[in-house]
Amino acid sequence: MRRKVIQIADSTQLISLPRKWALSHNIKKGDELDIIEKESQLIIQTPKSKNSSNITVEIQNLDRDSIMFLIRALYKNGYDEITIKFENSLCDNFRTKEKMKIIDVIRSEISRLNGVELFTQKENYCVIRNISEDTTRAFDSMLKRLFMLASETMQDLIEGYERNDAALLETIQKKHDVVTKFTVYCQRLLNKIEDSQFKRNELVFHILEIIDTIMDLLKYNSRKILKDKVKASAKSVKVCKAIHKSFNMYVELFYNFDMEKIYELNKNRYSVLRELSELQNKIHKDEFSIISNMSQILEYVLGLTNSSIALNY
Repeated sequence: MRRKVIQIADSTQLISLPRKWALSHNIKKGDELDIIEKESQLIIQTPKSKNSSNITVEIQNLDRDSIMFLIRALYKNGYDEITIKFENSLCDNFRTKEKMKIIDVIRSEISRLNGVELFTQKENYCVIRNISEDTTRAFDSMLKRLFMLASETMQDLIEGYERNDAALLETIQKKHDVVTKFTVYCQRLLNKIEDSQFKRNELVFHILEIIDTIMDLLKYNSRKILKDKVKASAKSVKVCKAIHKSFNMYVELFYNFDMEKIYELNKNRYSVLRELSELQNKIHKDEFSIISNMSQILEYVLGLTNSSIALNY
């Protein structure tokens, strides 16, 4: 189908919507539509998700973590209604070496997921149902918020480490959980929305997985600092701040892609690695362990950068 372009004033051009399509989607005056640019294409769509889908699963002989990962995977895949059946009411928690109520595990995982609720609860099954509208605009907003919160969490970890602030370090766990909630919601939206601004959604999905892994690293580092009462020297804090700088440089690259930014990212990366090597025998082993763990973020940022290059070419 072709449409003629109508020129309005000097800077505005219009095309009309196909009447049949507008009627079928109940488009009215004043409604907003999503417009996605893909090279030579303009994709016009209503801010709605794919058709709803349901699934039923049985969770026999699964432990706490397996149940959580299964629910999270189904959520990411975009199911709107998930029925979970179980014969036994208890499951193993290998971390605590105790039994847990399956329904408590399910409730705990749901609390980490955006836009779903436990809709029905019976003796041997429950139903999780989506209560939100999944749209392209929701994804764009959530992704920006996710990057911001991930950077802030890294900043708080470094400040807590530098100031020996246990109270600030203890907040990292909750901040990790919030970012994880946003991450899996973004992954869900990538599977739900008809089209996005990205040429390859699987690359963005991978980027989100790496962000989630970085958040895990921050969580474990905060626990180690608190548990072992690790003290920070000015030199190790300097390294941590340079690593944080790399992450922020990547966020800027993601939203404003430029190969020259990658040059600066690589320059910063190798500078940090050299400093890390020089500090190996000059600081306490526990302190070196912290910055060595933090340096893994440089490798994750490298993976993020490679994915962004692929997204833009």
